Amino acid sequence: MTTAASSADAQQLPEAVAAFVNSLPGTSRLLVAYSGGMDSHVLLHLMVSLAAPVGHRLRAAHVNHNLQSRSSAWADHCQRVCAALGVELQVLDINIPGAARGNLESRARAARYGALHTVLQEGETLLTAHHQDDQVETLLLRLLRGAGPLGLAAMRASRTFGSGMHARPLLACARAQLLQYARSHRLEWVEDPTNAELNRARNYVRHELLPMIKKRWPSVALPVTRAIRVQAETQVLLDEIAAGDLADAATTAPAVLRVDRVRSLSMPRQTNLLRYWIRSLNLPPPGSAQLAHIRTDLLRAEGAASGRVAWSGAALRRYRNYLCLEAPPPDGDCILNWDLRRPCRLPDGVLRAVAGRGAGLRRDAADGVQVRYRRGGERILLPGRAGRSLVKKLFQQAGVPPWMRARVPFIYVGDRLAQVVGLWFDAGFLAREAEESWHISWNRSAELRSFPGYQGPVSDLPD
Repeated sequence: MTTAASSADAQQLPEAVAAFVNSLPGTSRLLVAYSGGMDSHVLLHLMVSLAAPVGHRLRAAHVNHNLQSRSSAWADHCQRVCAALGVELQVLDINIPGAARGNLESRARAARYGALHTVLQEGETLLTAHHQDDQVETLLLRLLRGAGPLGLAAMRASRTFGSGMHARPLLACARAQLLQYARSHRLEWVEDPTNAELNRARNYVRHELLPMIKKRWPSVALPVTRAIRVQAETQVLLDEIAAGDLADAATTAPAVLRVDRVRSLSMPRQTNLLRYWIRSLNLPPPGSAQLAHIRTDLLRAEGAASGRVAWSGAALRRYRNYLCLEAPPPDGDCILNWDLRRPCRLPDGVLRAVAGRGAGLRRDAADGVQVRYRRGGERILLPGRAGRSLVKKLFQQAGVPPWMRARVPFIYVGDRLAQVVGLWFDAGFLAREAEESWHISWNRSAELRSFPGYQGPVSDLPD
């Protein structure tokens, strides 16, 4: 690309980005993910000039990964740039779990988006500075990893994200355009030295593989973009097929499928359905080896078989004629202090308490409330019973599936079990009709009640 061409393309950037942003639904509030690097600085600079004239509210967030000796200096640089541009900046300090081990890039990315997810406000759109060269690199990396149509569709221009959206306004722009824009506006940015480390897969593709391809095929981005579009269209068709198969195999519980209906499909449709279903529940997908085990160990077994196939972040269990998908259970040693006036975010859902009267946790007894999980041996004094009942037996009688029992929150007051949420109260903590109480709800209770075979909180058990 010549300098003149680059300059012309750079001048077209504001118009192209404005058209993209204005095409998004409900974009009156924007959050730019600002790393301090060249790409995100160009995006931030562009949005400052574009947001104000049309009344958009603009702010920025910088994620400090605390992985470099100059991390704090980069955060200070971002503060200065945003102050000069009149943009509110929120600095998010994070620590990467297992930073000393391999696959640091993926863990850092997950932690970064997790931090951005927490600060994205309802109806707000997160903007990131991914560009056309990033898109080509992503396709090559996923191709080399053996990805299917979903992976080869690479990065989408926009998607839902948390309570808002995530959009990539620069995805159709080459890095050369951004560099020319940055130079013409005399922008200053930081350079991460790890971007030059060739032992990282993306850096090797960027600095070694892609320049070789461009030397032979200078316009490689154009056919790659077409290929990405074809893969995206193919994935839409696969999802439509999977949605129909899911409707046929579904039960009243979103995380449970009927084995016989899944087995009736061809092997490719079984795999397509399982991937679509697991993705729809926001759990990580199984690899090829796990999918093979699911087909042989869980689906082919006859009768009321049982079995379990697990992978990082999820597991699939055979229970009679059902396939049951589960996320990792909360740690049994987890103890959370809970101010009932505020929602309590759990490892496996959210608890809420609403003030009322009767049929709830007595307000005068709810002092020093803790949320815990089952460890075994818990007992509870049910209303009208002389002795304390073993919670394990109550779970069995109610038809609560074994793997859900470790997920149901237990409410403790001091060291005494006061409530198994959604199921049973201890008689000493249950409010009478006129007494002030807290009505506690768990957002996963409906899932529990919809499980096939669930009988409800039966309490007339023999000791």
